[in-house]
Amino acid sequence: MKTLRALLLVLLAVVGLTAQVPFEATFRSVAGPRWVDRAAQVKAESLFRATVTAPDGGMGLAQFMPATWSWAQAQGWVPRGASAYEPTAAITAQHAYMTWLESRTGGRLDPALGAYNAGLGSVRKAQLLAAQLGLQGQAAWLRALPRVTGERNASITRSYLARNLRYRIELGGCHAPN
Repeated sequence: MKTLRALLLVLLAVVGLTAQVPFEATFRSVAGPRWVDRAAQVKAESLFRATVTAPDGGMGLAQFMPATWSWAQAQGWVPRGASAYEPTAAITAQHAYMTWLESRTGGRLDPALGAYNAGLGSVRKAQLLAAQLGLQGQAAWLRALPRVTGERNASITRSYLARNLRYRIELGGCHAPN
């Protein structure tokens, strides 16, 4: 699988198909070497549309829920009064929040993405359940997730992770899922 991803990246580079990334300079400035991960996530969230509001209330590029946006402001990641619809503020808060989630989900990207999508509590419960059930491997938590959130919500999270991986490949910076 890793060989296939590496081959795909080489082919994309050779034929010049790596995607143009809206707000790339901001992603690079804010997230440094993690910029592709963060840009791929924003594409999965909003297709880089800064002014979109989702039916569930998600706002802007990173689709922050109002309560999470307020919490991000309280953490000092963005100034109070900043708008989730402003690209620099959204990217800054998204990177800080993902870094925070990664630190609470074993330092790995996929569980942090799962927490962004399904909630940190759900991923932590799934990680604990996976351990209790003796499930092995990096994605054990994902196999346990349906018992925590129900199959429908777990399916949404699996699709979200797959989109993130696809967009990381498309944007030219595939990292092996973890």
